[in-house]
Amino acid sequence: MKKLFTSLAVLSVSTSLQAGLITMVPGPGDQGGMEMPIISILDAANYSDPTSGRINIAFNPGSTPLLTTLEQWSPGSWFAESASWRPDLGSPTGVGGTPSANAGNGGLFNNQYGFMFMANPMMSAAYVPTGKSLAIRLTSSSSALLASFNYGGADNRWDQVFGGPSPQVLWSGSMWHNYFTLPASAPAGTYSATFEIFIADTPFTSGTGAADYSTTALNALKDNAFTPASVTYTWTAVPEPMTLWLLATGLLLLSRKAIRRHV
Repeated sequence: MKKLFTSLAVLSVSTSLQAGLITMVPGPGDQGGMEMPIISILDAANYSDPTSGRINIAFNPGSTPLLTTLEQWSPGSWFAESASWRPDLGSPTGVGGTPSANAGNGGLFNNQYGFMFMANPMMSAAYVPTGKSLAIRLTSSSSALLASFNYGGADNRWDQVFGGPSPQVLWSGSMWHNYFTLPASAPAGTYSATFEIFIADTPFTSGTGAADYSTTALNALKDNAFTPASVTYTWTAVPEPMTLWLLATGLLLLSRKAIRRHV
């Protein structure tokens, strides 16, 4: 009950109120703020160029992000026909006034979660070792419907990551907010995914932003001199607002009837 009304409250305060064509996908600022783990390398013998150590993840999310539609994140908005993310995330024709040429499949999405690396030898947090890189691997997911994309608004990038036979990327260590999505037909409820962060034996040389998902990256091996760590992300997939309103109204009526019976 508490989670339901929390979801309703968040949906009622969309921070991106632009109407018409928008050129960027709504991000954390439109969705309630960032919920990010801070990754660091601890227990290293040499903090400038470590040969061993332990991955540490500091993560204390303040809320459970919502996976919901463009119409909720930015009411009355649509993407350009040429936008690579339009087919997945664009609202269906007519929703929020969306023209048919700008319509999409109405997928649910969120990118409040991300990855951030901190190195500071003065605080006993080591740099990434020379000739190696940080890596992120999807180890489990609550649903095959949950997908992730590397987004680049300036270069029209919308590339699926964490999929296929080797669901990992090499990571530059720069702040990276990948998008997580569900198809519009996905059931409402809770979804989760767990990622392992480790040191890979391959340097980062990507031209795809903060993440490298080339064949080289997918074949990179774990350096066992560094102990990996894992983090789990959890989302609430939210149905259409009218469905939520009807559900909330029904629960309220049931509560009132229960109260009357005990008066």
